[in-house]
Amino acid sequence: MPECCPLCSSDRSSQTAVTAHVYGGKEGQAFFRCLECDARYLHPGLTDEEESRFYAMEFEGFMAGRAGTGGGWRNAEEHVEANETTRVRRMAYLEPVLPAQARVLEVGCSSGYMLYPLVAQGHHCVGVEPSGVFSDFVEERGVPVYPSVELMLQDGTHDGGFDLIMHFFVLEHVRNPVEFLKQQLDLLASGGRLIFEVPNVADPLHSVYDIPAFERFYWSVAHAWYFSDRSLDHLLGRLNVDFEIRGDQRYDLSNHMVWARDGRPGGMGRFSGLLGQELEDSYRSALVRSGHCDTLICVAHAT
Repeated sequence: MPECCPLCSSDRSSQTAVTAHVYGGKEGQAFFRCLECDARYLHPGLTDEEESRFYAMEFEGFMAGRAGTGGGWRNAEEHVEANETTRVRRMAYLEPVLPAQARVLEVGCSSGYMLYPLVAQGHHCVGVEPSGVFSDFVEERGVPVYPSVELMLQDGTHDGGFDLIMHFFVLEHVRNPVEFLKQQLDLLASGGRLIFEVPNVADPLHSVYDIPAFERFYWSVAHAWYFSDRSLDHLLGRLNVDFEIRGDQRYDLSNHMVWARDGRPGGMGRFSGLLGQELEDSYRSALVRSGHCDTLICVAHAT
């Protein structure tokens, strides 16, 4: 058992085990839940050496094993193509807050698929990506990219603050989320925004349908954290910023039907032609309204 919650420091009496099954993990690792702040976290986590090796050399292969051939994790160009729908979904809420010729930083930019259209629109974009596989590709496309925020700051060519800092499904991988977000808030220009997405632990495949195969898949060694609306509210409340949290649903009814029938991922759009887009959209909207959606979006404002 952990001595205390690594997020809110509540003592051992408030910690309870969630699962000892950790996808890709090792014996002795488990996920726990803090009853005070509602965070779920991996204990014990990766060591510094394990973490550095994992993200520099192993992450894409790990994700390819989870997502299959459709995720594009083995090839950067395929990754850009595979994530076009995701990019369009995100731009629906990013475009309204982007000023003209904005300075944009994406932390964990992977193949850079979010950045290339922004560059084409005249925005100045910078990426941070520890993976050598993806960072070389991004650099070849003309976007400055760094292995870490610290090395970007040492460069000295990106001073002046960013109008938008964004990251998507990165925070759950970070061991110290408070310091991680504080650093980014300090890099915002006046009026700038920090926008990010994380998985919602209220994902219906876990919280509503309780599909055994999904449970074995869901709790991953790559994630130091799983956040709920309440635990994310606790985290952001420690940062003295204005923020809002909203829900979104990435995966469709077809995907959930395949999980229920076959016990595996890869069902996106499988039955959409038969079900119709109206039903798919209604299903997504119902999950968001109920709070049982798979994604949380946070918008934090610079003070």
